[in-house]
Amino acid sequence: MIRKTFIVFFLFLGMMLPGLDGQLAAQDVEIDFSQHQQIIRGFGGIHINSWTGQQLNADMQEKAFDNDPGEMGLSIFRLRIDPSSNNWTSELPIAQYARSKGALVFASPWNPPSHMRAVLESTNEYTDYVLLPEYYDDYAAHLNSYIDFMEANGVPLYAVSIQNEPDWHDWTRWTPAQMITFLKNNAPDIKGRVIAPESLGYVRNTIDPLLKDSAANAQIDILGTHLYGTPKANFYYPLAYEKQKEIWMTEHLTGSNSPDDNTWELALELADEINTCMDAGMSAYVYWYIRRFYGLMNESGNITDKGYVLSQFSKFIRPGAYRVAGNFKPTSGVSATAFQNDSSVVLVLVNNNKVPVTLYFSLQNLSVQAEKMTRFTTSASKKMVNDGSLDLNNGTFTVSIDAMSITTFTTDPSQGGRYGNQAPTASAGGDRQIEETSGSAVQLTLDGQESTDPDGEIVKYSWAENGLQISTLPALALELTTGTYAYVLTVTDNDGATDSDTINITIYNDNSAELWLEAECTTVGSNWDNPDDETASNGQFLTVKTGIQSTAGPSADEADHLVYHFHVNESGNFKVWGRVKAPSYDDDSFWIKVNNGEWTNWNGLAVKTNWEWMAVFNGSAENHVIYPLDTGWHTLSLCFREDGAAIDKFYLTNTGNQPDGLGADASNCAEEPNRVDQLDNNAEVLIYPNPVKTGFRLESSFAFSTIRVFDQSGRKVLERSYPETSTADDLQFNEKQGIYLIQLLGNKQMAVKKFRVE
Repeated sequence: MIRKTFIVFFLFLGMMLPGLDGQLAAQDVEIDFSQHQQIIRGFGGIHINSWTGQQLNADMQEKAFDNDPGEMGLSIFRLRIDPSSNNWTSELPIAQYARSKGALVFASPWNPPSHMRAVLESTNEYTDYVLLPEYYDDYAAHLNSYIDFMEANGVPLYAVSIQNEPDWHDWTRWTPAQMITFLKNNAPDIKGRVIAPESLGYVRNTIDPLLKDSAANAQIDILGTHLYGTPKANFYYPLAYEKQKEIWMTEHLTGSNSPDDNTWELALELADEINTCMDAGMSAYVYWYIRRFYGLMNESGNITDKGYVLSQFSKFIRPGAYRVAGNFKPTSGVSATAFQNDSSVVLVLVNNNKVPVTLYFSLQNLSVQAEKMTRFTTSASKKMVNDGSLDLNNGTFTVSIDAMSITTFTTDPSQGGRYGNQAPTASAGGDRQIEETSGSAVQLTLDGQESTDPDGEIVKYSWAENGLQISTLPALALELTTGTYAYVLTVTDNDGATDSDTINITIYNDNSAELWLEAECTTVGSNWDNPDDETASNGQFLTVKTGIQSTAGPSADEADHLVYHFHVNESGNFKVWGRVKAPSYDDDSFWIKVNNGEWTNWNGLAVKTNWEWMAVFNGSAENHVIYPLDTGWHTLSLCFREDGAAIDKFYLTNTGNQPDGLGADASNCAEEPNRVDQLDNNAEVLIYPNPVKTGFRLESSFAFSTIRVFDQSGRKVLERSYPETSTADDLQFNEKQGIYLIQLLGNKQMAVKKFRVE
């Protein structure tokens, strides 16, 4: 490949005192557009579907690689080369989209195919692998197969790396000597440009031997590096300049611990880092990661502060541009770089000071006709905001740069928003409280079309729940069971400005009937097994014996049924939930019915090794069966259908609640063998005040020895036993808002009362 020699100019930072107006004293910035430095290939990021499971959907791909207002204009996409060719299609749609928008695509391997490697070292903290020398030829063929696969699918790779971070743990390690051998003997056979070595932190001990070996150096088309732990002073690499290497920064991130770490101050550090990389002669900057809470966009699909920072470069400095030389002498805490495209010039200023700074610009030897420079600013309060145009007076202009900001000046502002744009107003609708009475999920639609833009139009809608994007349509259709939900609507106008609104929805049900039944606490016939299991409620469960099948219909022999009698103290529409699991999709069903109703083919139970709660359904898992039940006694019957299907516990409720965990104590397995508690519908139980705030007075018409309180999920939140029976007590109760059920147990008497906490 043809390489261009470039000269690196170091940034001089002069210490200045603040002016009387709170700004730092004015400084001169001279730029000579006739002196080209390194070529710029672009700015981008990586995304690996198999790593986080979070895809880049069509909306996110557009925000990443398109370059209209409100989009980042990424011009490089990095791929991971999976060791198995069976997984190469995973990121193919993203790569195809990026390539269709003109982005350069390159790929890095973390490991070779497993049969080519051996364990180098293993500890409690990491496992290192090594590529066996006898597989060097096969490894080169593996990389070529990937190159061929991508090209056959419309993604010609710009370059391929030999190894991601050969000097770090947990994947394949390479010594400099091993990589030199591979570069000499095998790199000539690779069908494309070669990137090496992608060191963890621009480690000279890893890179220097490759550059100093003339045969190995000749095979390195791009010197790739990461920047983990690298001080900015080490971004400058005289040996690389001497060897005339094109340098790419192919991975770095900061602030990965939690979403709260990703402050504007951290994003501003990224801005200064990119400027320093450009000033140090690098031709590309590729961030890790595109969609992640610390990435260029978050999981809800919205561009983050870091994304806006990178777009201050990527939207305006397009592939093929050159960095140009300058006599940069701004004040301390300010970095500056300048670039020239075929038809425009671009300046990028980063002000790390907490006060504005005034700069005098002198643009010399401009090769494009330009009368104005438009500036775009990103700061804690501005996100790629068009701050207006400045007149060029013989190539000079004066400007005040916002405190703690990154500012881009360009003679071609078409990819940014317009000056004076007013942001849209998102409207997700007012908060809602909806009572659920049918026992089924509540269906509702949230409509974001009430959102407005005062001086343009809304071009994007994004709905998110729990930080994850769930829809990009203006209207969001939902099916919600009882509980509390929050949905965030983000809208984007035609100039790239955004606004968000949150709607809170509460689905409640004042019904309180909840019954728990242990599967094994009934008469069990000979066609059932009753194994012990420490993960099962009550330590046991029931399963259909091997070889027992009843596919045509339920057995007519009642000895093959499991029968449970239960008492309902509150009428309503009930669902029956079972804590179930199945060994395979061929053995995943029961027959089930309530009272003398029709048998339901409960087919499609959870094929898992762990237990899962599933509502009785008919045909599909979403089609829950609803049982209208009056107060009084009822019967639940279960019959075997396929061997291996297992049942641990039942939950019957008219509240719409979904069970989890082990559920609450069952009523059909007596804690005291000789005790039979009969529900006393005539008992009078008083709770006041009701609704409860921090405590309540309990009074009963019969003497009780135990009280238990359950929340809407069936979780027991309070239990109190009395040495002597009582008819009244004062209780402190500081649980969250919702409906609760209190159970009073006396001498062969039981009463149930519901109450609300506000």
